[in-house]
Amino acid sequence: MSEPLSRIRIFRAEAVAAAMLAMILLTAGCQAGPPPSAGGSFAVLPMMSRKGTAGGPEESRSLLSRWVGTPSPKEDGDLHPASGLILGPDGWAEKDESMQDRRAAEFEAAEQLYLQGDFDAAERAFARIARRERRPKINLLSDPVGSVPSLEQYDPSRSPWGMKALYYLGEIRFRQGNYVKAHDTFEELLKQYPGTPHLDEAVAREFEIAQIWLNQVRPSEDRPPLPWHSRFKGSLPLIDSGGHAVAVLEHVRQNDPTGPLADDAVKLIADHYAASGDFENAAFYYDQLVNDHPKSPLLHDALLASVDSKLNAYIGPEYDFSGLAEARETVRRTMQLFPERRASTTDEKGDDLYRKLDLIADQEAERAYSYGEYFRSAGYVISAEYYFGMITQKWPRSPWAEKAKQQLAELATMPRKESAPLKTMTQPGASDPFSQGISSGNLGSLGPGGSVGP
Repeated sequence: MSEPLSRIRIFRAEAVAAAMLAMILLTAGCQAGPPPSAGGSFAVLPMMSRKGTAGGPEESRSLLSRWVGTPSPKEDGDLHPASGLILGPDGWAEKDESMQDRRAAEFEAAEQLYLQGDFDAAERAFARIARRERRPKINLLSDPVGSVPSLEQYDPSRSPWGMKALYYLGEIRFRQGNYVKAHDTFEELLKQYPGTPHLDEAVAREFEIAQIWLNQVRPSEDRPPLPWHSRFKGSLPLIDSGGHAVAVLEHVRQNDPTGPLADDAVKLIADHYAASGDFENAAFYYDQLVNDHPKSPLLHDALLASVDSKLNAYIGPEYDFSGLAEARETVRRTMQLFPERRASTTDEKGDDLYRKLDLIADQEAERAYSYGEYFRSAGYVISAEYYFGMITQKWPRSPWAEKAKQQLAELATMPRKESAPLKTMTQPGASDPFSQGISSGNLGSLGPGGSVGP
């Protein structure tokens, strides 16, 4: 046997002996256990019973509680009160109570200025508070999280200072006569804080502003208009006071559609258009008041005004006459809703609705008479007799009925020319499709079921 082969066998024998010795030592160590001061591989086992180190389960629970659940306990075992925490970029943190106190003190100082009547100083103070509390423009997709100090920056309604400051700011500007800025301030208040408890007060102020601006267009006897230089002081818009007033009234009904001033706002808009001669828009808003506020105390007046607006919007027989049918339907609806006031009387309680029905009938008779005149001038005697005869049968009490009878008497003496047949009926081999029972609009096919005719 060669010398290298013997060396390999000796090496393998030594390796097997070393492995057997290691197994014996391992078995003895598991039975007796290592001494307290012993090191080695099993010295790390007692560490698992201690508090978790970095990356352990305890650290994971603490990290999870910082962002999702209750904040991690202090060393003394007490928890942070939930009301004294805000969620920041580094987890839960305590509020700066001193900052809250300073904000409250600043607002109280501004409120004292308002109560003392120092409106100029109070306006500056409230404007500063409202500007600081305004919702920041943060782009969550691009801005780093560290730029957001707390959740209050996302939801300013959690802090009442901005809401109250905007309300006081609008109230101050209204009392100072700066109605343009007051309206803008109230609109910002309602936009930033949709559920503000100052909704009724803000909407009421906007309604008063609209009344002031409408009074500038058509002054009332008990309220003189504002001087012309008020436009440069913020009391009036620079142009179109009436149009701006309508826009403010639209905001009133949009911000509080079920409020006590919603129907009044619609009524003012309709009255403004009616007084301006825009009867189509006036009728539109009167109908909106009737449909959207059926229990409004202004319902009866809106129905009557709607009838008048539709009648005034009718230009003549040469134009659209759909408003006449709508006016008749509105009159009938008024009679059904208010039967005790439908009679034509001489006192103030009478609506004179029957007279309005007669007026609608006269205008429809006039329209039919104009049709008859057209066909007579064109030589269509039969068509002219149709429209003139309609007047005598449908509106016999109309003043146009007598004129229609005279026209019928003259048409009776005129020769009647029969209508010339179509070329398709006079050509060789042509036949009348209607004589075969084929319905109109289906000339090239049979009727249902495969048979001729319908």
